[in-house]
Amino acid sequence: MSNQKALTEALAELDRNPEQGIAVRERGHCVVLAGPGSGKTKTLTTAMARALIQDVVDPRGVACITYNNECAIELETRLARLGIHANERSFIGTVHSFALTQVITPYARCIPGLLPPEFRVADTAERRAAVEIAYRNVFGEDRFNPHDRWEFAEEKRRRNVDRALPDWRGQNPELAQFIEAYETELRNRGLIDFDDMPLIAFRMIQSHAWIRDALRARFPVLFVDEYQDLGHALHELVLLLCFKGGMRLFAVGDADQSIYGFTGANPELLQSLLARPDVREVRLRFNYRSGAKIIRASLGALGEERDYRGLDDAPEGDLAFWTVKGGHDAQAGAIAASVLPKLLERYPHEEVAILYRAAWLGDKVAAALDEQAIPYVRTDGNALIKRSSRLARFVESCAAWVTGGWHEADPPYARLLSQALALVFGGRASDAEEQAVSRQLIAFLRSGIGAGESAHVWLQRFSRELLAPWRQVARNPQQEWEVLADLISRTNPAQDKDMPLNIFAGRIEGSGRVSLSTLHSAKGREFDAVILFGMNAGDIPSNRDKKSPGSLREARRLFYVGVTRPRKELAIVFQERNYSPWIAELSRRSKGDA
Repeated sequence: MSNQKALTEALAELDRNPEQGIAVRERGHCVVLAGPGSGKTKTLTTAMARALIQDVVDPRGVACITYNNECAIELETRLARLGIHANERSFIGTVHSFALTQVITPYARCIPGLLPPEFRVADTAERRAAVEIAYRNVFGEDRFNPHDRWEFAEEKRRRNVDRALPDWRGQNPELAQFIEAYETELRNRGLIDFDDMPLIAFRMIQSHAWIRDALRARFPVLFVDEYQDLGHALHELVLLLCFKGGMRLFAVGDADQSIYGFTGANPELLQSLLARPDVREVRLRFNYRSGAKIIRASLGALGEERDYRGLDDAPEGDLAFWTVKGGHDAQAGAIAASVLPKLLERYPHEEVAILYRAAWLGDKVAAALDEQAIPYVRTDGNALIKRSSRLARFVESCAAWVTGGWHEADPPYARLLSQALALVFGGRASDAEEQAVSRQLIAFLRSGIGAGESAHVWLQRFSRELLAPWRQVARNPQQEWEVLADLISRTNPAQDKDMPLNIFAGRIEGSGRVSLSTLHSAKGREFDAVILFGMNAGDIPSNRDKKSPGSLREARRLFYVGVTRPRKELAIVFQERNYSPWIAELSRRSKGDA
């Protein structure tokens, strides 16, 4: 299907909802407030496709900043369905990736003394060492743990993006000195760190109008997904690039789903955009995902009124409460023995998710499911495949291609090659470099088709035949080669951890896998049925949540995110006579009581 035909059909579909139709055709600054299930991603990708096809003349393009790599991959996949494939006209990635690949790498060398000529991104050990040296240089040998104090410094570093303002030294000047000493130590070693990326990019763009001009020339439109989760550095970049630098802004967000305060996210930044007279606000009110009963329950979970509504012909949806005598282990056992089997009578495995507050709770569920021989895939911090890792997702995609994806181009080889080039070179590659990587990649992939290799054996060969030569020519300063070594270790047959390659790739003929995820990792996803595990008093909210109004409010938004994931059925599991105080209001609202 041609780009124009696919776009025409997508626009016609969105026109059934006037709010979506208005948003995707807006040619000025626009902020779309999109509640759960409101078609946010469809609206965003259609707006991007329309801008690329109708507004922006080749070779200019658009940039889209996302919260994490998984969101970026989802947007790339959606755009491909509209005939828009990843190329140099579009950037889709995190704010850190944008800062590194679109600002720092191409332009830092033009600013004398800004960075070491062959800088790279520090690993965990190097960052910790720099913290300890900086701490001794600033505070001397005292009895406090430098890493505990660095947590406070990190918060200041993320919040005070513009260091020319009085707040940088006017508030907690000793932390400012600590941060500067840490950054000096990194530079002396030829390093930057993860949080450096948007901060350095901000200072470059702020101080050099020609960089703003260059970015606007390449990307006249800037899209931002999940604006409420991206923090102060992204907000300051948006103010510079869009309201001072002339780029057009299209942002999507929902302050009710802001759940990443620990990374510096602040929902008030989204609200500040809406207060600008030069920004158009479009609010998406329809929830296409959930039934009316679940929508009502979600408002009880949030504890605030919203004017969301479902489709008139949508089923109500079901809500069940499961009380269990005993703590987390007993609740995990009840899920595996009773709650989940009942749901699996009605829904396929891959349409059921079990959500919980922290990865250690996922360990308990995983153990209980293992006892019942129920297949599952984890997407939390203890998952085999780290969803936030570009390399890990690339390895998984290659395995999917080898175990059958080649036959239906799922994933397409062009996408695999594009991902490989980004991993190796970080930016643009010459024709010769692209051809060399392509020859190596296709030779490796073809050799795995029908080879019958286990995941461990295949990963070892991946390391030898692809990673080893790529490391020799890599220019990407943000390298994560150790991710592959971790995958090899975690599929060690000596520890009975190996598995068939199709299972590693998520391709299991005849059956799917139940998803295990933290509430944070489940954001943006949806399932037919969801089980909320461990919704006990003391767990959500926890004592830590209750230490400040802000953290308590964020915990409630996290609960709301969990409740809004299911399309058809929600099961909430908690300890008998020890349920979260928010469950009572959820139950009352689900029945239609005011």
